[in-house]
Amino acid sequence: MWTRAIIFALGLAICGTYGCAPVVISSARNFHAPQQLESSQSSETVLSQPPIEAPLEESIFALVEEQQPESSPVVSLPVIELRLRTAEEKSEGPEVREKPAKTQNVSPSVSQRVSRSRADDHLLELLEKDLKKAVEQTLKRRRLEFSRAVVQNARVRYFINYYSKNQREHFAKALARSGRYFPMIAKTLHEEGLPEELAYLALIESEFSPQASSPAGAVGLWQFVPSTARKYGLKMDSWVDERRDPIKSTRAAAAHLKELHGYFGRWYLATAAYNGGQGAINRAMQSVGAKDFSALTEKANLSDETRNFVPRFVAAALIATDPKKYGFEDVIYETPLEYEEVEVHGYLQLATVAEIAGTDGESIKALNPALLRGHTPPGEDSFLVKVPAGHAQVFAQAYQRSRETHSTQMVTHEVQRGETIFSIARRYGQKVRSLMELNGLTDSRLRVGQKLMVILTGLRGTLR
Repeated sequence: MWTRAIIFALGLAICGTYGCAPVVISSARNFHAPQQLESSQSSETVLSQPPIEAPLEESIFALVEEQQPESSPVVSLPVIELRLRTAEEKSEGPEVREKPAKTQNVSPSVSQRVSRSRADDHLLELLEKDLKKAVEQTLKRRRLEFSRAVVQNARVRYFINYYSKNQREHFAKALARSGRYFPMIAKTLHEEGLPEELAYLALIESEFSPQASSPAGAVGLWQFVPSTARKYGLKMDSWVDERRDPIKSTRAAAAHLKELHGYFGRWYLATAAYNGGQGAINRAMQSVGAKDFSALTEKANLSDETRNFVPRFVAAALIATDPKKYGFEDVIYETPLEYEEVEVHGYLQLATVAEIAGTDGESIKALNPALLRGHTPPGEDSFLVKVPAGHAQVFAQAYQRSRETHSTQMVTHEVQRGETIFSIARRYGQKVRSLMELNGLTDSRLRVGQKLMVILTGLRGTLR
């Protein structure tokens, strides 16, 4: 009897000291400090780099049981499950807080890194099967349907939560803008043998803005850098940048994705390489001997943007294909892109195109984002200009009459000593501002020998 009493007393003492089943619950607020969330809001593109802290990734991605020292009283798996449930669902139960363990800031153990790598491998392999299945479908049925395991993956759920809550207003604007371009992009991807959901790569890259640009020099819906753009036939000069052309850049993006898949043999590596660059992914894989992307992110020196690109894409695609499910019930989508192309000859201002076509200048400018200076390239014999659907015939008739009564000619003037931009403009009957815009001048200073283009019209007015 005394023996039992002693054992019972010892049991109570142990439970009082360490706790019978210690559980730590982190609220959703703890995933980011308030000041971090506020600093992430800006007028620039922010969907591409949501804040991910190392402790957050360690808590989210350790989905496999981790080996703990025998002396540790904490059970890893229940703690991780409770953290995930709290971040993804608003628990109705009381919030329990305990003092953080002294080892909270210690670097993750080898077993934690292995667990995270296995979890990433699992996500990527499942996503690869989903993409491969979609590509193998017939043209009418070629849709990307994510498996339940991919949808429920912890990293994917984190980005769903981030976009639908932390970045809700910003993401809603990107969704609204997608209405203008998604139908055209989906049609193009179908024709190229790719699932239409890959269109949401453009949501992550540019938020569906043809004018988007990055510090690295990437431009347009699909964020092409100059070298890659030229590789796929996109023209770039001081007059035209076809990376901003939604139709031409989408064709180039489809070709680029197919080439990346042919090189790497994995769709998730192709999508990651689209963001990080084929050379960067390839060199990183060779340098660390990694054979899959998750092992690569563990060992190689890749940017956080490239590391998180695949789960960000999955999260964005899930929200965009079923926005109401994630709380986006009041999105007003922009009207789909509809246009007709008309051929013009020589230099022609977009304002004049709008006047002849019987529409407004902003509509013409929005349909022709590749034209950098508000007019067609003066050195080309002909150029295709987009006008709103239904306006091509009106434009063609009026344009032909204008050409019959107004001759347009481009001449080159070489600056002589003593000449100024004002004297040259007066000599040719030009406006100083128009002459500066035509030649890409930001100030009025000229140098001797500098060559300026001047547009002359037989009867000044409509086409000037």
